[in-house]
Amino acid sequence: MQISYLLSVVLVFLTVAMVIAGLTRHLRLPYTVLLVLMGLVINLISTLTDQMAFVGGFRLTHELVLFVFLPALIFESAMGLDARALLKDLVPVVVMAIPGMLISAFLVGLGLVVSLQLDWLVALLFGALISATDPVAVIALFKELGVSRRLAVLVEGESLFNDATAIVLFNIVLGFLLTGQYDWADSLSAVPAFIRVFVGGAGVGVFGGLLFSELIVRLAQSGRSIILVFTLIMAYSAFIVAEHIFHVSGVMSVLASALCFKIVGLPRLSGDIEHVVKEFWEVIVLIFNSLLFIMIGLSVDLFSLLGNWNPILWAVMAVAIARAVSIYAFMPFTNYLFGLPKIYLASRHIMWWGGLKGGLAVAIAFSIPDTVADKQLLKELTLGVVMVSMLVNASTLRPLMHWLKIDRLSNEEWLELQQGMIQLKYSVDDVLHNFANLHLLDSDIQNSVVFGLRKKLPSSDKPMSEDQQLKQLHLLALQAETDELARLHDIGLVNYYTYFNFQDLLRKDRAKTIEELLLIESAKDENNPFLRFEMSMIHFLSKYEWTLGLLIKYQSGRFSNLIRHDIAGVLMAHVALQKLKTADPNLSGDKLNIIKKIYRNRLHRRQGRLKRFGELFPDFYRQYENRLFQEVALLYSHKLVVEEYEQGKLSIKVFRRLEQCLFDAQKQLPAMTASLSLAKRDDWFDSVPLFSGLPRAVIKRLAEQARYISFLPGDTLFNEGDKGDCIYILVSGSVNVFKQDEQGQSFHVAELRKGSFIGEHALSAKAIRTATVRAKTYITVLRLSVEQVVELSQQAPDLAGRLRDAEFGRYA
Repeated sequence: MQISYLLSVVLVFLTVAMVIAGLTRHLRLPYTVLLVLMGLVINLISTLTDQMAFVGGFRLTHELVLFVFLPALIFESAMGLDARALLKDLVPVVVMAIPGMLISAFLVGLGLVVSLQLDWLVALLFGALISATDPVAVIALFKELGVSRRLAVLVEGESLFNDATAIVLFNIVLGFLLTGQYDWADSLSAVPAFIRVFVGGAGVGVFGGLLFSELIVRLAQSGRSIILVFTLIMAYSAFIVAEHIFHVSGVMSVLASALCFKIVGLPRLSGDIEHVVKEFWEVIVLIFNSLLFIMIGLSVDLFSLLGNWNPILWAVMAVAIARAVSIYAFMPFTNYLFGLPKIYLASRHIMWWGGLKGGLAVAIAFSIPDTVADKQLLKELTLGVVMVSMLVNASTLRPLMHWLKIDRLSNEEWLELQQGMIQLKYSVDDVLHNFANLHLLDSDIQNSVVFGLRKKLPSSDKPMSEDQQLKQLHLLALQAETDELARLHDIGLVNYYTYFNFQDLLRKDRAKTIEELLLIESAKDENNPFLRFEMSMIHFLSKYEWTLGLLIKYQSGRFSNLIRHDIAGVLMAHVALQKLKTADPNLSGDKLNIIKKIYRNRLHRRQGRLKRFGELFPDFYRQYENRLFQEVALLYSHKLVVEEYEQGKLSIKVFRRLEQCLFDAQKQLPAMTASLSLAKRDDWFDSVPLFSGLPRAVIKRLAEQARYISFLPGDTLFNEGDKGDCIYILVSGSVNVFKQDEQGQSFHVAELRKGSFIGEHALSAKAIRTATVRAKTYITVLRLSVEQVVELSQQAPDLAGRLRDAEFGRYA
């Protein structure tokens, strides 16, 4: 087939698909269902007439689905999945995708053995290929009707994982079928193979995701196009490398690489990259889904299916019953066993009825070798089940969701609607008032227009209770926080990680009652157990020099996110308080003060955390704050320049020069020096007056004997009156020095900072500490025992002479 001819047909299909996409809203049917119907109609016309014989060459193949459509569809779905929500429900998702899918495949196979008297392995082969679900139509409907996030994550997460399970199980069963040798003992030998392929695919994906994430982050300044192309390469290379080189699950590899890039790569890129990547993949998936579902319809011979209606009906029943067992029996048992939140019956109904079958099942069926005797029957059964699921299940999901009241507004959503109506009316009044001020609208006509629009805009006369009024004020503040979060993410102040963390916090806030919020915000802000444990581990590990490099990287990333998080939190709380000042006068008074109290407490708590962090890690905080706001200013400036160029306000030459200027400025941003300094230890000793100028070999020997050690704020290095046995060089942070007066009261003497030499009197004969030294901030010191200095001085006359000149008695 000529390339020009092939492209022409593809373009025609895409044109018709886009027209259908525009009509979907009016026809109230899922987009994918309409595409399958279009493919069926085209195929039927081509069968009955010669007018559309050209479609004969357009059929789904195993390679086309697996190596063209599937990697892109899996990658985009994984990128769009809420990783935090997935982690919370990972157990039920994995249980449904692996043991649940295996049970479903077994039950389907058993059903076909009983009803159609098929060979057991052939029936199990069909059970494996048909148990994979395709949630495209379901998720699109979920987004339109606004179902709960948890239900969407369960359905989409299960689909992503059980695609891999289906392919692995299919290949194992097909291997038994082709060799003709199988007994029950072989089932046990297949378990390690299954785990190897499944887990191995995830391992390949994680490695590829980390590799590409680092590559993309380092080349991010070269342009967005490079990032987009690399994500495309990541998706397809993950699948091909896993399948052809390591012979493990390509689907799991793509899934793992996408999740890895979302967690590790995206948070380190600028704020607008996420939107660009998302839009890029939405376009790719729209094209691929359009072609995939049209070609599913083209692959179906209606007359052949009608001739096999009886076995297809048995297959449909077996699939429905097997899925019902997984959803209604296996899932509640799993939730009970692991103590997970309950999945309500209505949600389980949707998961059962919405377990659609799609292109993957068709592709796997088409890959069955011709040597399998029942290949044609299995193809007919697969196409029949897919058609029923697309034309019956998918098209009836909307009325089912309506009947189950899943699309009904909750009390909170009703309040959101009321708030939205209020905002709409205010915006209408503001626009018309501006027109009137410019004498573009007569006052009489203005009143008439306002009256007419208010009649057209929906409203509710249902009075709100006091609790509902409080909740509405809270929703107003939450919306202000959400808008500010989006703005901060857009200008680059908030990275991808912090953005999703705050989105999760805002969702939790939305679900809390006012009483719960008051209790939380009124509580004393103490370090949580995780932070205390984290600081203790840093303290412990910093005693070992081999951990310092890792600790520096960890601290830099961790502390950076903590600072970003609290700066964004302060700005969000401030914007919420400003928004509350403009609240509806009817909701003012005590109710307004209650919500304001929550946000004032939140603002002070976050400001306090920033202040404490600055006191604990002053060097790092000052450096990072300086760099962060310079970086944000440059990113925001670049965004404005791009917008002006896209609007035609700048010529291409001016735009390129401004962009290069901003790029050069970013490269010149001050480098961060870590809170644990890795300067050479001999350089630290050479900076101390007592040792400065000694022969390099002597300083090197001193440095080799010294060890890095860290102290938490408030830790005591030594007390006044203690026997001195060590000397210290302060590498980072600051310490306080205290002495006791005649009455035994402790008073502050001095504060020592980075580079200070501490405890030198330990080198004297009496070696008694004359002061108490405590860490003011998190500090790192180089510690050297006096015994080691004494031993070294006996071998180094230069050092011994320096110590005698300093009048340390034990060297006289």
